[in-house]
Amino acid sequence: MSNILTSGCGITFSGERPTWTKVLKICGLNITDVSGPAISNQLIVNQLLTEVYKNKFDHVICQLTSFGKLDVEINNKNKWLMESDKLRNFVYKKYWPSSHSQDHFIKANYHEYLYSPTLEEEDVIFKLLLLQEKCEQSNCKLHILQGYKINWTNELIDQVKFNKDYIIYDDYKNSEYYKKHDFTNQNSVPNMEFQIYFAKHICNNILKIENNKLERFNA
Repeated sequence: MSNILTSGCGITFSGERPTWTKVLKICGLNITDVSGPAISNQLIVNQLLTEVYKNKFDHVICQLTSFGKLDVEINNKNKWLMESDKLRNFVYKKYWPSSHSQDHFIKANYHEYLYSPTLEEEDVIFKLLLLQEKCEQSNCKLHILQGYKINWTNELIDQVKFNKDYIIYDDYKNSEYYKKHDFTNQNSVPNMEFQIYFAKHICNNILKIENNKLERFNA
């Protein structure tokens, strides 16, 4: 059985919500998921790198998220920042996954005066190149998918091997499943019907693994 490593944001995170990774786990695929809700691309790729340097995998799936997220390590001094966030007042592992939003003054000021999309893009690209090199050395197949649209401007991205035109959320918005999207409770995470469809897509077209148990799930 293939060993599969996955990482991403809430689209992939096999926590409480029914995501494609959870569907594939139910169907018996051997998946190690290190995704996290609302986490940044830096943390997404860092967690993959940590695993591939420690363990052997046949497939690695890296689901990139949108730029502009900030993972803050929480301690006793800054815990109040997380607790005052109306949108994301929770800790994933030891981090406060903090996307930019205007509802929190610290995040708003950070993105107004300190955040550099150029530096973030460089950081993410170099991490992806390192991950790509390590997977090639380990004879492991790397699959990189964009959860949301990223406006790449650094030409070094051309050295990272993946389909830059395919966007998971665009696929969702253009599908029949988007008509059932719960705008109150789901934020921008695709609904269960799409997650089932996407699990079948991953299994059949990305991993190229036959799994009869998937047929019992109806999207």
